[in-house]
Amino acid sequence: MAYKPFNVIISHLPGLDARQRVATFMRQTVGYFYIAGYVSNNLVLGKVRDPLAAAEALLSRLSPQSPILRFIPVLEITGTRLSEVRPVVLELLSRRPGSFAIRLDGHLEDEEGRPMSRRDAIVALAEGVERKVDLERPEVLVYVKVVKFRGRWVSAIYVGDPKYVISVAKLPP
Repeated sequence: MAYKPFNVIISHLPGLDARQRVATFMRQTVGYFYIAGYVSNNLVLGKVRDPLAAAEALLSRLSPQSPILRFIPVLEITGTRLSEVRPVVLELLSRRPGSFAIRLDGHLEDEEGRPMSRRDAIVALAEGVERKVDLERPEVLVYVKVVKFRGRWVSAIYVGDPKYVISVAKLPP
């Protein structure tokens, strides 16, 4: 398995104080948590021992009062060209049976390095996948988020159970 400099993406309320509260909250919840980088005033790229175990732990601890707004586990990191992302998505998807949906956060590039529309990129990623698409309740979520890390654009990829991409706004009360 290739080295990944980060394996979780966390969005939080803006500000340095909120960022520090996220780090403290994560360390109290999952133990090991390392901040690998910041994308903006409210987005942290972090490293935990196991991103899925961290998501499981967070599911029982997150509330509207917590500093975290969204948690995204990352299984693979690639470049932003469709030709780099698609094989990784297909490989990860081949390991998980069931209906699926694709969510793309950001823009992928075509072979010439031009930005693709999100719709075209999603259609290209799903091309040839012989299983049911379910946009309402997929059994498998393909989540691709494009972020800038250490001066370079990368695609952070998660393929798995949708419950592990956690949005605090959508948690039950």
